[in-house]
Amino acid sequence: MSHGYATYGDDPEFTQEYDYPDAPDPTRRDLDELFAAVDALREADDSLGQDVADLTERLETGGATRQEDRLDLLGRRLDRLQQQVQALERAVRVSDGVPQVNLDDVGPETRALAAEAARWDDLHKELVTKEQRARYEEEIAHLDSVRSALSRCDGDLLEVVRVLASTDRASRARGDAESSLRALSTRRRTLLDEEIPAAVSAADQARLALREADAVEARVVPQLERAERAWHDLQVRLRTRITDALGSNALLPTWFGHALGVAPPAGTSGDAWIRTAASVLAYRVTFGVTDPTLPLGPPSGEGADTTERRWTWRARLESDLDDLSL
Repeated sequence: MSHGYATYGDDPEFTQEYDYPDAPDPTRRDLDELFAAVDALREADDSLGQDVADLTERLETGGATRQEDRLDLLGRRLDRLQQQVQALERAVRVSDGVPQVNLDDVGPETRALAAEAARWDDLHKELVTKEQRARYEEEIAHLDSVRSALSRCDGDLLEVVRVLASTDRASRARGDAESSLRALSTRRRTLLDEEIPAAVSAADQARLALREADAVEARVVPQLERAERAWHDLQVRLRTRITDALGSNALLPTWFGHALGVAPPAGTSGDAWIRTAASVLAYRVTFGVTDPTLPLGPPSGEGADTTERRWTWRARLESDLDDLSL
């Protein structure tokens, strides 16, 4: 009481009569709307999925071929709906304060592993291939072959000389022997003047190349082994990082959801899924991809050398991701 009058705060009846309810929370309302939208999309997704299954069964049992166009259309609509469901579920979880995980933030040690593993391709290019080694060995063997040809030629010449020494001038055998003598003499001169020197030079170069190849191999193979160990360790780390994020129920990056969904599939395909997921993350770490929505970053620009490791690896990953969606 104050000066004999009741104030607003002093009068419980006034407070009870004019106490206004709290205003509705707009965030909660948005969440309710998002949840409702997700539920509706899920129902549409289920309905479309059933339509696709029914049409597929009709096609397999001899249904009209015109149903294929409708099946393709339904498949595309189903994909769009699934993407919308994922986007809305992500928005719901973000609004609801679910923590987000940054899979790309792997730290310097993991990036060093990726850099070491990335050396494998360039190192492997330094090695002489099995096919090239085989060609070098053929060059060395060819020298033995032409030397053997010279030995046979000398043996044939001795036989011809014996025939000439033991036959009459007018006999047919002597005529044949004289013809053979001329041919064998020409053949022997060709071997000595052309084929053997060329074979000696080629064999010497081949031996030198093999010695150099052995030296390169002795230097490079240990580095290749380190790169292989680094790749193995990198894969283990990234697989663990992904599975830990899945187990924590944290919100995965947008690019991850676009490429792989929000969880591994059931059954035996789950191992292929986690393997591909780790390889996609390894690609991002190796090449510094930070695009929030594109899992492999922008495609190669016009004029890019698509035979470079970055683009050949990207093509393999795109194929792997396509296989997962089948």
